Amino acid sequence: MSNERTYKRSWKNLLINKRYQLRFTLFMVGVSALLMAALGWWVMQTANEATNVAIGQVRGEPCPKVPDISEPTDAGGDTKPTTPMKLPPDDPPPAPPSDTDDQDLGHHRNVTVTLSSITEVLPPDYAALAAGHWTCVIDHSGKIEELQQGKMRIFYVLLATGTLLAIALAFYGIKTTHKVAGPLYKITLYFNKMRDGRFDKVWPLRKGDQLVAFYDHFRHAHEGVVGMEKADVERLRALIDAAEAAGVAGSSPEVDAALADLKTILARKEKSLA
Repeated sequence: MSNERTYKRSWKNLLINKRYQLRFTLFMVGVSALLMAALGWWVMQTANEATNVAIGQVRGEPCPKVPDISEPTDAGGDTKPTTPMKLPPDDPPPAPPSDTDDQDLGHHRNVTVTLSSITEVLPPDYAALAAGHWTCVIDHSGKIEELQQGKMRIFYVLLATGTLLAIALAFYGIKTTHKVAGPLYKITLYFNKMRDGRFDKVWPLRKGDQLVAFYDHFRHAHEGVVGMEKADVERLRALIDAAEAAGVAGSSPEVDAALADLKTILARKEKSLA
C-alpha cells in the first residue's frame, strides 16, 4: 500500500488566494463581457435593419380595397352608376297650425326605408371584398408582430448566451486559478512551518494541479534540509554519548553547560523532525 497521502478538491476551499483568483477571474469575465456586448450590438443592428426591411415589404403589399358604396362594381370589375335610393313621395303640406297645436315641436316627416332600397346601393360582391380587405390587414399586422417578436428573440438569446458565458468563465477561472493557488498555498504553509522549526513531510500535489515541476524542486530541497537535520541529530547524539562515556560530565561547570546546550539543541531538532 502506498504511503502517499492524497487530497480531494472541495468546493469550500476553491478560493484559497482570493485576491489573485478573483482578479484573474474578473479580468476574464470583463473582457468576455465587452466582446459579447460589441458582438451583440452588431447583431442587433443587423437584426433591426433586416426587420425594418421585412416590415417595409409587408406594408408595401397592397390589400384589396373596399369599394365605395356609391360606385359598385359588377362581376367584371367595371364601375357602374349607382341607382339612387328611391324614397316615398313627400307628404302633402301640413295644414296651418291651430291653437291646439301650440305645444307641438314641429312637423314630422315619415320616411319608409326597405331592404330592397339598401341592397340596390351595395355592389353584389361587397361582402367578399370587405372580408378580403380586413383579412389582408389582419394578416399584415400578424406578420409585422411576428417580425418584431423575432427581433426580440434574438436579443434574449444574446443576453442568455452572454450570461451563461460569463458564469462559465467565472467557474472556469476560479477552478483553474485554484490549481495554481493550491500548490503555492501549500508551499507557503511549509515555509511557515520551517520558520517555526518544523519539518513535516511534504505530500504530493492533487491530480490536475499546476506548477508540478516547481513543487517537485521545493520538495527535493525540503528533503535535503530534513536530511541535514537528521545528520545533525545523529552527530549530536554521538557527541553527547561519547562525552558521557568519557566521564567528562561534572568535571567542570563549563563542560556541564556545554553538554546541556548540546542536549537542548538535540531535543529541539528531534522535535522538529517528529
